[in-house]
Amino acid sequence: MKKIWLNTSLVPVKKAKVSALDRGFIYGDGVYEAVRVYQGKIFRPEGHWKRLDGSLKSIHMKIPWSHKFLTEVCRKTAQANGLKEALVRVTISRGVGELGYDPSTAKHPTLTGIATPVRQDLPELWEKGVKVAIVKVRRNHVKSLSPAIKHTNSLNGILAKIEALKSHAFEGVFLNLDGYLAEGTISNIFIVKRGVLKTPSLSCGILDGVTRHALIELAKKIGIRVLETEIHEKEVFSADEVFLTSTTMEAMPVTQVNSQKIRDGRPGPVTKTLQRAFRALVERELGIRV
Repeated sequence: MKKIWLNTSLVPVKKAKVSALDRGFIYGDGVYEAVRVYQGKIFRPEGHWKRLDGSLKSIHMKIPWSHKFLTEVCRKTAQANGLKEALVRVTISRGVGELGYDPSTAKHPTLTGIATPVRQDLPELWEKGVKVAIVKVRRNHVKSLSPAIKHTNSLNGILAKIEALKSHAFEGVFLNLDGYLAEGTISNIFIVKRGVLKTPSLSCGILDGVTRHALIELAKKIGIRVLETEIHEKEVFSADEVFLTSTTMEAMPVTQVNSQKIRDGRPGPVTKTLQRAFRALVERELGIRV
């Protein structure tokens, strides 16, 4: 990593400093989005900025930057780091203010853009699938701290990730407080049973993923029945297929949950079909070959 975007321009990593009084550092008072760059082009940036607008509204925060500007931040940050394939995280904190929970003293939000390479083992993981762990840590309740807000206070996800790593799992999957499937620490989850595609509804307390939304669109166009609903934990273990979706991993086959294999322990046909369909969608919308 060579450069980071800080507020108005790119700066060398060593000079990308944020105040110790920044509310993002002290309280996790901020929001973020992460976009995928394919061959220098960003996939569905407006979907991310629309969600960002919702997160900002939920925490009563306004920013001076337009969607167009944020898209340019992502493009230029990836380019400055020599990355045609990248994940770019845009983080916006409320900025510097006086100590205390009252945010009114923070007048100028802080903007950062960080570009990282896309992990090189994705094709291998798509081919063989991954293990996930249903963790004991529960997802934040929507009436406490809504998972629909993509906020910078990530301790809920970090604790779940630590738990998943202890069981050598690729990803940790939350249940909500009612015991129904919610989402992964950085992903949405789908199951397939008798040809029907099921995923937790937004009311289960999840983030409305941009890739999740795209996969639901694609499935319906292909003729796959889609249900957004409550899913009991037991349904995961009896599923024909399980997969995760995220900006980073696209559609990732899950071949093991906790200690149990899913069916024959190999990626299933519906997952493979949707993964191919998603890659084709990226090619059409961006005018590239992936």
